[in-house]
Amino acid sequence: MQATDKPRHSPAAAYEVVDEAAIIINTRTGSYYSLNDTGARFWQLLDGRRTIADCARLIAGEYDAPADEIEADMMELALEFKMEELIEI
Repeated sequence: MQATDKPRHSPAAAYEVVDEAAIIINTRTGSYYSLNDTGARFWQLLDGRRTIADCARLIAGEYDAPADEIEADMMELALEFKMEELIEI
């Protein structure tokens, strides 16, 4: 996975955002995942048009955080999403 990839939600991923957090369910496996506010924001930005780096820059600006740290965290989270078949590239 690279920062220039443009991931999108998998058709198997159902989700709900509640109080700035997100719950994601893999409808194929029945596994579910919870995300904090930053993870939920990243999830909302994954539309297949934005790169991971684009998402990280937006989040860094919203949270007034270092872009390189946010990008590293989002890369790790995107890899987990991919391994759990929650996103497609």
